[in-house]
Amino acid sequence: MANFNESIDHNTLEDIGNGLGLEHDVQCDPPSGINVLIIGAGVGGLTAALECHRKGHSVRIWERSESAVAGGDMFTIGLSGRRFVNNYPEMVKELDRISVHNAFLQYRRHTGEAIGEAKPFAVMWAKAGIDPKNVPMVMQMRVLWHTMLWRQVEKFNIEVLFGKRVVEYFEDAERGVAGVSTDQGERTEADVVLAADGLNSSSQQLVMPNGNKGTRSGRSVFRSAYPLHLAMANPLIKEYFGPKDGRFPITQTWLGPDTHLVALCYIDREGKNDQMVWGITYHEKGEQSTKESWHQTVSSEDVLSILDETPGWGEPLKAMVEATPPGHIVHWPLIFRNPQPVWHSPVARVLQIGDAAHSFLPTSGNGATQAIEDAVTIAECLKQGGKDNIPTAIKTHNLLRFDRVSCGQRLGWANAERMHKTDFSKGPVDVSKVQSRVPKWLFQHDPEVYAVANYAKAAASIVDGTSFENTNIPPGYVPAAWTMEEVLAREAEGKSIELSGDWS
Repeated sequence: MANFNESIDHNTLEDIGNGLGLEHDVQCDPPSGINVLIIGAGVGGLTAALECHRKGHSVRIWERSESAVAGGDMFTIGLSGRRFVNNYPEMVKELDRISVHNAFLQYRRHTGEAIGEAKPFAVMWAKAGIDPKNVPMVMQMRVLWHTMLWRQVEKFNIEVLFGKRVVEYFEDAERGVAGVSTDQGERTEADVVLAADGLNSSSQQLVMPNGNKGTRSGRSVFRSAYPLHLAMANPLIKEYFGPKDGRFPITQTWLGPDTHLVALCYIDREGKNDQMVWGITYHEKGEQSTKESWHQTVSSEDVLSILDETPGWGEPLKAMVEATPPGHIVHWPLIFRNPQPVWHSPVARVLQIGDAAHSFLPTSGNGATQAIEDAVTIAECLKQGGKDNIPTAIKTHNLLRFDRVSCGQRLGWANAERMHKTDFSKGPVDVSKVQSRVPKWLFQHDPEVYAVANYAKAAASIVDGTSFENTNIPPGYVPAAWTMEEVLAREAEGKSIELSGDWS
């Protein structure tokens, strides 16, 4: 399996699909006449390409890497971010093949002491009355998910140009176009440009040139993925982190003061692609100097020295870190941008999606999911608006999405508080009090259905100035501006994060 940053060639894409009986049976809309240029081939960018293609738009992708890359370790994908896959029969089969099946969940203190028993996810969802096919969140291997998207893009023959490092976005109101230029002086234009190139996207110079750059949250993550057999060679690691009953995947969360670990012992349904995946989130002392890069690796010793700053970490965890091969631990800073109400350029021909528009803490479990929701929504909005109303369609997308995304970002801070501020001195802790919230308003949402149902009224509110209120947010919640600085100030004062409305 690819680790962190591995090129995916044509043969690999074909191999992953072997035995699935794949065929072209995606129902695509007639051509819309809208030309869409997507900058960035991450999860958001690739999903936007697929959805725009399905909605009849003409699509191109410009990617700065020199080849198709599937990077990273693990992430969660909420139900609202998985629904779009149902429109692609090929991917439905592939997703079932690469997903975690028969998985267990275990919580522990950072010392290794169990908080309750390991429980099967299936039983947990069944007790909550949730269909196994519609569970709120699933843990996915980023490499496999990303490769699944790449393969579908290839089957659609969507044009992808590599080695295109975009340094400028522009638009021309008179001609009704937008475009980009690269560090090599290349320029290209389209009816719409989607900036899916991350937090440091050059589109920010056009969308919000005077500020709201990413701010270091003070938190960083050590994250790793390596072959499971290397970890299982140590009996202590096997006992604590190995497959449940010797054969079932298990996700564990270890909770400590201002820190937590998430580990996944991953095995697919065919007993293949086994990996030991782990990530440790902590408060980085002093000025954060780490950069966002899958290439910025550190040693096991570096991680252990940080762990020693929080007394009590269990020996099994330290052993797992020590067993990690050289070059397989990435030091990743958590950079956050305050909720940004406007994601589009002045003429509304350039639109930011994913991290370029909104960054998330990992404790929200929603970064990739919301990037996917962006992709689904803009594709439908462009279809609804048509070629003659592209600026209105882009502004409508922004209106339909911002309140919801802002709530999702706030949820990440609230979940971090639950995980990092638990008081274990008062005796046994109820697991439900430390689990991350996965609210119904979040996972039950269908972004395509919502866009279809609300586009006309939302667009009219932009054109005519009439009122529009989103219903894809917590019931009873009144949208209000907030900042990371305010949250950190409350945290410093020992105050909890306020969540008005129903976040259950």
